[in-house]
Amino acid sequence: MNFVRVHIIAMLSVVLLLLSCTAEIDHRGRTPLVGVGNDFLYKEDVVALNVTALPSVDSAEFVHNYIRGWLEDALFYRMAARNVASAGEVDRMVENYRRALLLNIYQERLVEQQLKQTLADEDVEAFYNSNADLFKLEEAHLQGLFLKLPLTAPKLQSVRKWLTKMAPEDIENLEKYNITNAVTYDYFVDSWRSLPSVAAKMPLTAEALLKNLEKSAFVEAADTAYIYMLTSVAKLDKGEQAPLELASDEIKSLLINSMKANFVKGVKHDLYNKALEQGEIIFYDTESSAAIAGADYNINRE
Repeated sequence: MNFVRVHIIAMLSVVLLLLSCTAEIDHRGRTPLVGVGNDFLYKEDVVALNVTALPSVDSAEFVHNYIRGWLEDALFYRMAARNVASAGEVDRMVENYRRALLLNIYQERLVEQQLKQTLADEDVEAFYNSNADLFKLEEAHLQGLFLKLPLTAPKLQSVRKWLTKMAPEDIENLEKYNITNAVTYDYFVDSWRSLPSVAAKMPLTAEALLKNLEKSAFVEAADTAYIYMLTSVAKLDKGEQAPLELASDEIKSLLINSMKANFVKGVKHDLYNKALEQGEIIFYDTESSAAIAGADYNINRE
């Protein structure tokens, strides 16, 4: 047993001696160090802090400050409990929060179990075609190929030629060249990137990049260390109709949220009817019981 552990145990033993005259309380096998009313700090809690890793002086001071802080918090809590007149209201708030938390957790688990099936592509496309006006681009988007090369990279003229032509053999040459020379190689001919996200990779603002693209599909820029080359094979401007592939994630989210809402409504509706049939619901207002029991909620369940 090293000096640090001996020092801490000795300190805790002093505290234990001070508690030797307290009334018998079942601590369930734990060793109390200090107590305020029925609230206790246990030796096991302090040992779990693993303060033996600290130097002996620091560990002793840490334990002292920890116990002192625990006592101050416990005493302050006791005073608050005695002086807050609306303690019953606090209890209700805690219970309401607990109910809301349990309902939310259970609802998420229930929905996750029941709605695991993936939305059909036909559903997404049908929603897109019926609500095309909802999907307008908030920023320009590009399809193309981006390269970041050191200033000392070889065959720069060939790279420019390949990027300008973008024939299948040129793409093949660029892919081979990328392996040993490129710092960044981003092929997004078949997907869309927002123009600001592409500009962020270059020493250009989004506005400057857009102006350059209006003049040419090939844009080149440089700084003190690198050359940046971009070829755009397709461009959509801000305010244009977003293509289905760009809107599909948003559509899936909208449809799933709608399915969740209808599913939860349906579950609640079924629970209510089942409880009503089995006599689990007690109506104390006899005048309105019949109206409540016979109410038709017209749940739209899809």
